[in-house]
Amino acid sequence: MPKKVPEMGPAQVRNLRHGVVKKDSKTRKVGEPCVAYHRVGGVDGLVLQCRPPAAGQEIGSRSWLLVTTVGLRRREIGLGGYPDVTLGEARELARQKKEEIRNGIDPVEQNQERKAKERELQRKKITFGELAEEYYKIKEVTFRGKNPQRQRNRLRNAIDRCSLEIGNITIGDLAVEDVLRVLRPLWTTKTPTATRIRQTIFQIWKLADSRKLVSGKNPAEWDDNLDGWLPPAKRIHRTRHKPAMRHHDLPEFMKLLVERDTTPSRALEFQILTIARPTEVQFAEWSEINLEEQTWTLPGSKMKNRDPNEAHIVPLVPRAIEILRSMPQTGRYVFPGYKGNEQISENALNNTVKAIHQESLKAGGKGFMDPRYNKIACAHGMRSCFKNFAAAKTDFDDVVSELSLAHLDSDETRAAYLSEQILDRRLQLLNAYARYAYTGKLPRKRQRKDY
Repeated sequence: MPKKVPEMGPAQVRNLRHGVVKKDSKTRKVGEPCVAYHRVGGVDGLVLQCRPPAAGQEIGSRSWLLVTTVGLRRREIGLGGYPDVTLGEARELARQKKEEIRNGIDPVEQNQERKAKERELQRKKITFGELAEEYYKIKEVTFRGKNPQRQRNRLRNAIDRCSLEIGNITIGDLAVEDVLRVLRPLWTTKTPTATRIRQTIFQIWKLADSRKLVSGKNPAEWDDNLDGWLPPAKRIHRTRHKPAMRHHDLPEFMKLLVERDTTPSRALEFQILTIARPTEVQFAEWSEINLEEQTWTLPGSKMKNRDPNEAHIVPLVPRAIEILRSMPQTGRYVFPGYKGNEQISENALNNTVKAIHQESLKAGGKGFMDPRYNKIACAHGMRSCFKNFAAAKTDFDDVVSELSLAHLDSDETRAAYLSEQILDRRLQLLNAYARYAYTGKLPRKRQRKDY
């Protein structure tokens, strides 16, 4: 029969302190302070744990433990710190725990479950704004292509707009009404922006769903959800294409362009001859150019809506090769910027078009306007100029001009056929276009059937 421990009184407990090592070991020496466990009686297994004082302390921390067994497992059940929990309170708590154990409850497991529920509850209290910031950190390192900073800025702006309205809402409480509060002020006036914001909210909610923070339908879902509250974006927003000059104005434009002796002018001329997007020319690298094979290979990661592993090859006409040979191969990019910048600026090509437009007006010309929008043509609009020329003035099949523009073919069979990119046909078309641009002479009439 175990020896019964005499009950200590409050004064005795008040004087209990840490112990000292009484026997040398590999890690401790005799006389060193150590933790002591004092049995205080009254309830079997109730002890006061006394730790050595930390630096600057007179007395170390002291806390109550109930040392007992639950089934076959030894348990040390914490009952609180001393003196916050008095001797009498500790004995009462110990008796309660003993009663729970007799009723088949493991207080340690019960406490662990309670803490787990509290942590889960706290985790689910994360707000939309907090999760949006996590989403941004995940996404910002994944952006690739020719201008990842622009992608980051767009996402940043979308998240900032959301956070102003719904940032403080717990993600699990986010409702359709909250999403509408963000979208309605923009939906009819800035439809593309509102659409991106809806997609951002949708993705953030999906992140919450993957972490088991939410349940039910995504409040930013369009089908059978927001479509009952908002008109379809395609019905209220008319896509405005980039302003472009008419193709029969191109020869006059080129006469003025070739007279300009600047890097942006050569870059714009190169863009017209390759039908590339302005940013693709801005970030064109020497490593992508093969002067011997007379090609420019753009990685898919630098192109719009293209698989990163799917490159686009541009056949180069003779004048494009001349432009490349005239540029200094001193840096990474083909068209270096001013003041030591690696590449020309984002607006360099558009500014050149505007300068030529003004030059034409000063000389008594009509300039280079897009009659649809009554706006000055832009560099990107040169692609529309090429498309109109190819359709109106040549007999090349439409697929040749589409592939020259790096437009992906929606028909899987045609896309498979075009995997070789029909460079010879495209080069014929680009040569005809270049001839027209510099001389105004149209290609000879003859049928070219590519299928």
